[in-house]
Amino acid sequence: MNNSWQNTREAIKSFADELVCNECGNEPLDAMRYTNCGHFFCKQCIGYDSICIKCNTPVQPTEIHTDHIIRSLASYCNQFAEIIQEKDLWNATSNVSSTLQASSVIVNAGSKDTYLKSKPHSIPKRNINKLNAKGETLLHVACLKRNENHITSFLAAGANPNIKDNANWTPLQEVVNYGYTSICQLLLEHGASPNIPGFENRTALHEAAINNRLVEAKMLLQYSAKKDVYDIHGKKPIDYCKPFEDLWNSLKEENELDDTLGRITNLNCTLDQSFSAAQSVGGFVIFASNLREENTKCLHEMALKHKVKVTSVFRSIVSHVIVEANNQNIVQLSYNVMMAVLRGIWLLNSEWIQIAMDVDDILKVNLEVFEISGVPVQGIPRKARESAQNQNPGLFSQCYFYFALHASDSYYVSGMQLTRDDLMRLVEAGNGNILKREPNPEDIKYREQIIPFHIANEPSHPLYKCIHYIIYVPGKDEPRIKYNMPHIKTLPLLWLIECIENFTLVDPSNIGLF
Repeated sequence: MNNSWQNTREAIKSFADELVCNECGNEPLDAMRYTNCGHFFCKQCIGYDSICIKCNTPVQPTEIHTDHIIRSLASYCNQFAEIIQEKDLWNATSNVSSTLQASSVIVNAGSKDTYLKSKPHSIPKRNINKLNAKGETLLHVACLKRNENHITSFLAAGANPNIKDNANWTPLQEVVNYGYTSICQLLLEHGASPNIPGFENRTALHEAAINNRLVEAKMLLQYSAKKDVYDIHGKKPIDYCKPFEDLWNSLKEENELDDTLGRITNLNCTLDQSFSAAQSVGGFVIFASNLREENTKCLHEMALKHKVKVTSVFRSIVSHVIVEANNQNIVQLSYNVMMAVLRGIWLLNSEWIQIAMDVDDILKVNLEVFEISGVPVQGIPRKARESAQNQNPGLFSQCYFYFALHASDSYYVSGMQLTRDDLMRLVEAGNGNILKREPNPEDIKYREQIIPFHIANEPSHPLYKCIHYIIYVPGKDEPRIKYNMPHIKTLPLLWLIECIENFTLVDPSNIGLF
């Protein structure tokens, strides 16, 4: 054997292990994927199965499609193997079925924590992410109990490793906090994101730094954990380390760990996350905003064909908003557009309707092609959507708003007519808090200072430590006393709209204030 390729050989074999068929454990010949659950198999291994053999999810013939990505990756692996003369690339590995057979399954996560032996695939996918009273899934509970067999079973059954509990913790943040190294690795391998902000906007790397978990920190960095992220106190992970100790040195390095195997594992993790995030047809709830009559008719025909839901009222379950765009794929700001931006859902132009009507599988349509480019600020719909997909806090998270407005009046700003109730709903859609009484600067002066998430990396920003806002409309009813203190500011309604339009807390000086 040529030892000069040893590191590459190990890396390629590790990558190939992640690409094997979920049934036979060998090279995925003519790889096919179930679009409803994301698992892939050899074409011959699928046969006439009506359920996914990995997660027990029911499968219809229309939900089985050729997986060109897996086919291409397997082909690239074979090409590398030929170059380095690796003949044992696709050794059969133990499949998920044997793992499930060897493990026992938690069937009740109540006070008594009853454990029973179970047959393979005994965990229905629809229940695997069910929350208990603490907002914990079965995966949360198994991680806290440090039961790797149960964790493996739940992940194999489709458990989402990125769900937060009521305390805003993901399973990964929990195990890093406790120093459960092997479970940390297991979660990362199954798509756990190291960059989701949790309690006090801390990421898993923050937890590793706070608890001096060197091994876990290095592991997180291999999976592209970000070092320059800030919690609500304006601190990065390195700010919680003791200077010149090992963990401090690891975070101080200018370059991330450059480990070949780690990069390949991270690539696979990214692929897993993208597949697991694929939406089912049942997840489509469409709201049409000011569509032309012909497009409205086409939308309902398309919805009937693909069995997707169209709602006439903008509700919390809406996942896609369809609007008419101009030739530059830009729309003007409206209440519905602002709601879509604040909630981080898909904002698509009406051209998507016809394409969706013409295809057999709506899930195959690349939504980014039809995503609105600007509102009218360029790039904001995508920025807001990606922020929501990364489970970042809402635009107004941790902020408090008092509206010095009349409930019965309508207010005109940027060509829109809005009521006080409309504005309060917008703030709440951005995870902001509504105050019923005007805040007293002296009462909040000595409270703990919190840094808003979306400007946490800008210490010189004038709103860096400001989370209390009084919103008014210039005119006869505007407040006689206006505050311009670091912790509280009185700002016109135009500023609030500008924040939504730009998906950030706008520097008041940018609109001629202060």
